[in-house]
Amino acid sequence: MEAAARLMHDQGIAATSLDDVLAASGTGKSQLYHYFQDKRDLTVAVLRLQFDRVLAAQPCLRDEQCHDLTQWRDEVLRAHREHHFGNCPLGVFAGQVDRDPVLREELAALFDQWQQAIGELLRRALEQGRARPDVDPADASLALLSALQGGTLLSHLHRGPGPLTRALDGTIAHLT
Repeated sequence: MEAAARLMHDQGIAATSLDDVLAASGTGKSQLYHYFQDKRDLTVAVLRLQFDRVLAAQPCLRDEQCHDLTQWRDEVLRAHREHHFGNCPLGVFAGQVDRDPVLREELAALFDQWQQAIGELLRRALEQGRARPDVDPADASLALLSALQGGTLLSHLHRGPGPLTRALDGTIAHLT
């Protein structure tokens, strides 16, 4: 899984063959096919692994006690710095799954879960008076996820945190 995730993230899904994954992981075909039916099945598992990594880097989203959007922002920025301003571990796949409805639906569902987790953080912030009372968590979570994705892309291109920081800060300022 680790080898497949690294290869698919770095060189793309289409450019990553099962033979590449086998060579990078040092495993045999029988072992791979014991766990995965085909490349699509492996790719779904990679998408889920990447989603789990994203959420692990943003513990505020799973912490029922967390209601601080700024703490979440700091987690996002820390993870982005630790990955040297690289592409989003999940967002990097967005343009790569268009031709496969199973993969596209899986990726969309994972982004929906991410947005819902941000929406839950916003609900907690509202309950604690840490967001404007007129904030709609569904709309605001989409705005925050969009700021995160766009900011990540631009920060990657510029090799620095500026665009992501400004995108998140501007969106959070609008919500608080």
